[in-house]
Amino acid sequence: MRLGKLTSSELERLVLSKIGVSRPEAVLSAAVGEDCAAIRADGFILLSSDPITVKMPPETLGGLCVYVACNDIACNGGEPIALLLTLIIPAAAEDPEGVIDKIMTAAAAAAKRVRVDIVGGHTEFSDAVTRPLVCATAVGKTARLLKKTGLAEGDGLFITKRAGIEGAMLLEGGIILDESLSVIPECAVLRQIQSVTAMHDVTEGGVLGAAAELCEGANRGAVIYQSAVPVPPRTANLCRKNGIDPLRLISSGALLFTASDDAPVSALGAAGIPCARIGEITADGGVILVRTDGGREQIFTEADGLFKAKGGVAL
Repeated sequence: MRLGKLTSSELERLVLSKIGVSRPEAVLSAAVGEDCAAIRADGFILLSSDPITVKMPPETLGGLCVYVACNDIACNGGEPIALLLTLIIPAAAEDPEGVIDKIMTAAAAAAKRVRVDIVGGHTEFSDAVTRPLVCATAVGKTARLLKKTGLAEGDGLFITKRAGIEGAMLLEGGIILDESLSVIPECAVLRQIQSVTAMHDVTEGGVLGAAAELCEGANRGAVIYQSAVPVPPRTANLCRKNGIDPLRLISSGALLFTASDDAPVSALGAAGIPCARIGEITADGGVILVRTDGGREQIFTEADGLFKAKGGVAL
């Protein structure tokens, strides 16, 4: 069993050797003996922190944490520029160096894909955890800040890509770390369009959970049409077999956004990003799902569908 921080040589070999500075905003980065990173940026600075605590392979853990934290920055209209990663490794872990190596290799690859620099963080062994814990703090910049409260009655409600992206991967046995889990490309397009009023990534709770959160924060309601939400046949079949509502399935990689016109649809189409209008924002009355059979259902935030899977799949 081992407790405490890495030695300087281990830090260099397992962590620092995998990261580096490529962006002009990063003027001070991670180094032995250096406790802070320094970022130069104009306009608004955005900060977001997310842990990944679920049981999954270390290489998946490292990459997913990067995507999740950077997606949050993008959803407020920002461009992610840097990350701080905290790794807490169980003291009794088998091959602890191997665990760190896999986490950092995957994190560095994901960071490269989304063009952010890992500029600092912390790594240690601890008996306070029973499996690896990774937490990412993302830093971003923007000239135009998009708040969730920006949406208004009459705005259209849209989704990019499809429902259940991450959840379908989990139901099939594992997450594929690729650009499908990132909403940064669509956010980069949408933040240039003035009619876009709010953006929210579709994570735990799925499309309906994201819509409920978005509307609750803005004190608005919404009407969502079940038939308009894109659910691939493969995802629908997986959900049917596991007793899950695909609209309640974790969907990292999909973006929910609101806009006062349909201009974003053509802009996203030109960028090769699928988009569908699935409803509209109302003054109040909560979130209402209009089912394919014509029935109407009041929507509330609740546990993700994976928690209810027949096979016991859990986040």
